[in-house]
Amino acid sequence: MSLLPSEALARLALDSPLLCDALSLARWSAPATPVTRHGVPGIDDARTAITRFALWPPDLPGRAAERTTWLGGLHSAAEVAHFVVPWSAALRLGLVEIVDAHARPAPGLEDRIHDPEQVLGWWFREFEYTIENARGDLDHPDPPAPGTTGPDLLPGVLRHLYEAPDGSRPDLDTLAREALLCPLPPLSRASDLLLHVLWQLSDTGAVALDHRPATATGRESHGHCTVELTALGRYGVRRLLLEVGIHAPLVNTLAGASASRFLDALSVLPFEERLAEAGPWLDRRGPAEALRQIAEVVSGPGVALRRWVATQVLNTTSSELEPELRSLLHSPLPAVASMAAVVLLSSGMLSQRGIDRLLGEYGPWVVIDMVAAAMPPDNTNLAGFLAAEGTPDVERSLLDSPDPVRLRAHPDALPVLDALARHHPVSTTAARARDLAEHLRDTH
Repeated sequence: MSLLPSEALARLALDSPLLCDALSLARWSAPATPVTRHGVPGIDDARTAITRFALWPPDLPGRAAERTTWLGGLHSAAEVAHFVVPWSAALRLGLVEIVDAHARPAPGLEDRIHDPEQVLGWWFREFEYTIENARGDLDHPDPPAPGTTGPDLLPGVLRHLYEAPDGSRPDLDTLAREALLCPLPPLSRASDLLLHVLWQLSDTGAVALDHRPATATGRESHGHCTVELTALGRYGVRRLLLEVGIHAPLVNTLAGASASRFLDALSVLPFEERLAEAGPWLDRRGPAEALRQIAEVVSGPGVALRRWVATQVLNTTSSELEPELRSLLHSPLPAVASMAAVVLLSSGMLSQRGIDRLLGEYGPWVVIDMVAAAMPPDNTNLAGFLAAEGTPDVERSLLDSPDPVRLRAHPDALPVLDALARHHPVSTTAARARDLAEHLRDTH
């Protein structure tokens, strides 16, 4: 998935029908507009705003005489959805404030409009609100029948559109048949409901509909409609996915990132996706410069996972870095030397004697790094990791004849030893880890 820059998305958001009308009404309320106890302008003011901003019902003819007659028959602004919906949005978003029964633009509104993140925040809140409150059965909205609301109809459809290639325009019946999580029989009924909620969502600018109404001889009551997820829609759906913990990577967004941000971003990706993202970053710098930048950001407490990801990245280009990696073995920074050792151990470039020498010198540090990188915040599943096939022999590598001075140099030594003491599945190993942790504390 690729996204437009924030500035471009913010401009699209400001042009979307719902946010554009909400901002127009907020500005129109200046310097102060009387409102009812429900926070809605009186009918005369509402008529003025409806005319100025063309907030007409879509089925009202465009002739002035009909519109004048229609306006004269209004008794409340709440009767006009195309007025009250953006006015309510302006209140929800804080674009308008009400003081002493008068509405006026919120302080600093014009400055906030120039902040892309603020604008996208406004837009996303209305995107979420519309999904939650859209109704497919407009004739009987209260209470809506099961399966007829935005939360029933839109999540599967938006996910389907998001995962389709950019520019995909499936028709309404295809979406109803393939994307609805709970299809409603018959298909035409599901398509009609879906069309209504998509029309409401289109006011946010998230989807674009190309709708040709049904003809007298047409089989579908909804006519023919194709649906496209817009650039704003891609942004909104991705943000929804991220909020519920679903991975939604962007294409080539890390190539220009700093080494620390690059490695930390890779750490949340599945292993198989890390290498795809690493390629552009490495290509932009070259192996030697990439190693130099990585070596600057892998020391210190709490970055064991960053170091482990760094070794995976450098493994892809280790054959071009052998002299530089061997030089880093002599670094005064233990974390950097250990990282270089791990890459060399994985490279296939060492003799057995060289492997044994590096394991003897760096093995305990490497094991601490591996365990620290695997430790979630609450240490859940750590026992499973330690018992898994292929996990290093912690008792032999770390706890037998340890060098307290070298272990103390590792910023994560005590947290790892404490975690091993609590969670290692072998009781003797857990006890040895507890003793070693206490020894390190006593000699600190």
